[in-house]
Amino acid sequence: MIRHIFQLVWNKKRSNALLFLEIFFAFAILFLVLTWVTRNLRLFSTPLGFETENTWIVHLDFYDAEDTLAASATKVRLREELLALPQIEAASYGGDVSPFSGSIWSTNNDNNGFMIQTHLVFADEHYKDAARLKLVQGRWFDETDRDARYKPVVISKKLYDESFEGRNLQDSVYTIDGENKIVGVVDHYKYHGDFSPEYNVTFFYEPSSAIDMPNLHLLLAPGTPVAFEEEVNRIVADVTGKSDFTIEHLQKSRDQAARSVWVPMISMLSICGFLVLNVALGLFGVLWYNISKRRAEVGLRRTLGASRTEVSLQFVGEIMIVSLLALLLGAVFAVQLPLMGVLEGEIEAFDYYVAMGVGAAFIIGLVLLCTFYPSQEAGRLQPAIVLHEE
Repeated sequence: MIRHIFQLVWNKKRSNALLFLEIFFAFAILFLVLTWVTRNLRLFSTPLGFETENTWIVHLDFYDAEDTLAASATKVRLREELLALPQIEAASYGGDVSPFSGSIWSTNNDNNGFMIQTHLVFADEHYKDAARLKLVQGRWFDETDRDARYKPVVISKKLYDESFEGRNLQDSVYTIDGENKIVGVVDHYKYHGDFSPEYNVTFFYEPSSAIDMPNLHLLLAPGTPVAFEEEVNRIVADVTGKSDFTIEHLQKSRDQAARSVWVPMISMLSICGFLVLNVALGLFGVLWYNISKRRAEVGLRRTLGASRTEVSLQFVGEIMIVSLLALLLGAVFAVQLPLMGVLEGEIEAFDYYVAMGVGAAFIIGLVLLCTFYPSQEAGRLQPAIVLHEE
């Protein structure tokens, strides 16, 4: 029967060519969109590694301060006054590279005999508590690190796994940005957003009083009302004497960064849904037209002893063969992308293969769904009535 179906498909190759191309291009578009969606969902599944709920960042500027000692004292006083409020659980100063800011500071070298590529983030001794970072090895910075011979750093687990796994961290000095001593390892720190890749990160210690640490991170107690921002605004203005600062709600920044990916992703999936609907209508129409044009053939097969199931399977088999050939051609082109390493570093081979499998499975399911009812109707045709009409 399979050989017979192949022969029927070949004999109707011209009428099947349009259906073949329709399925091929539908798979190609679906594959590209699903690759992008799979990549984004894979990144989304990775935790940020720091707290965004009930977290505010006060963006200050002390770079133009003429008296740096006075500016440092002002920073210390501001932190202490804010910590005195029961609504604030932790406060920490950080550098210009802050979460969702889009700022990047990176370095790379092979001075240690192996390659180190990392992003640089400057933080004080309080940032672990303010951001709720999770340490997996060692410790965070403390006051004793101010006078350390080698500048202490804390690295991300991703950097540790990539460059330092199996190496001694406790008593060794490595060249990262100068001579540095690694004192701890944090689990995750994906500071560009939920849909951003997790880069290698190295935290460098700077004391809270340093004027090049302008961003004040505040961790608020759960349930703190938004109106509390007025109180924070007043204290910051009174202590610093400045009015050009801004208060950023970190969760809102996170949602905004995620929205810039969710919106186009949902839009592309909606377009694909419209495309799939058109393919489904085309499949349904083609099969229904074939049945109406081949009623005499169906009647003759039933007269020669073919059962309803065999007639139904014939029509399903014809469409499935055309669909599988189109998918096979599409897969031949699609598999070239991971094999050639297209967009390597941004999209993993895993994303391509998942998109390929999901896209093919979806189209096969769609073909079966669209051919079920028309093929059943073909099986129900009465041979006597059909042959009488002819």
